Amino acid sequence: MDLPVLDPHTLMIGLLIFLRVGLILILLPVLGHTFIPVQTKAGLAVLISFLLYPVVAPTVPAIPVAPLALMVIAVKEIVIAGMIALFAQLVFTAVQFAGQVISYQMGLAVANVFDPVTSSQEAVVGHFATTSAMLIWLSVGAHHLLLMALADSFHLLPIGASWSFHGWSALSDAVAAMFVTGLRLMAPVLILLLFVYVALGLLARAVPQIQVFFVSAPLTVALGLIVFALSLPAFVAVLQQSYGHLGALLPDFLRAMAGT
Repeated sequence: MDLPVLDPHTLMIGLLIFLRVGLILILLPVLGHTFIPVQTKAGLAVLISFLLYPVVAPTVPAIPVAPLALMVIAVKEIVIAGMIALFAQLVFTAVQFAGQVISYQMGLAVANVFDPVTSSQEAVVGHFATTSAMLIWLSVGAHHLLLMALADSFHLLPIGASWSFHGWSALSDAVAAMFVTGLRLMAPVLILLLFVYVALGLLARAVPQIQVFFVSAPLTVALGLIVFALSLPAFVAVLQQSYGHLGALLPDFLRAMAGT
């Protein structure tokens, strides 16, 4: 097979493909982790762009050479990459949200560790939940779903194609689903701690001599950790369901953005 002639149109298509692919790989969970070397991410982006070029190039219309038009197309590619990666990040945001709330309700609000991804402090339970979500992400092959969605995005939303605003409703639905997922993940621990706090409140009213604060601190931590450990199978099942839903939601979102 003859190699394509490296004319300006070919070069611009290759750079725009690399722009979308590279940004998605940088923003994706796990693959975009700061612990992965930049050289590895760049090499993977170049390889995927090279493999996608023969498939994507015939569908790309003539690209204008005007700097302003090229800038508009490049910005659109950045937004598309950001929105695709946002869908994946929403699941991890729900996990982190659930872990933070569980930690605060257990009384571990000050027990934080440094999160290199967000460069901020994260609760211990939230850090454990996020790490577990990353392992589940890899074990169920959810990263393959995102890579397939990346390839499909060039067919559903070709480079330089116009957008439809119907896709924004799908994005808002995904954000709402994030809170539902977070509530499902934290529900077992929160329900138990609710009954514990009610019981401690009644005990404090019945026997004022008892120092409820000193009793509740170790009790809520111990019970919270035990229930969280017992609910890990449900935790894994909810995440697997969320990842599967993500694989079905992304193509629908891209079709809505394309107006089809």
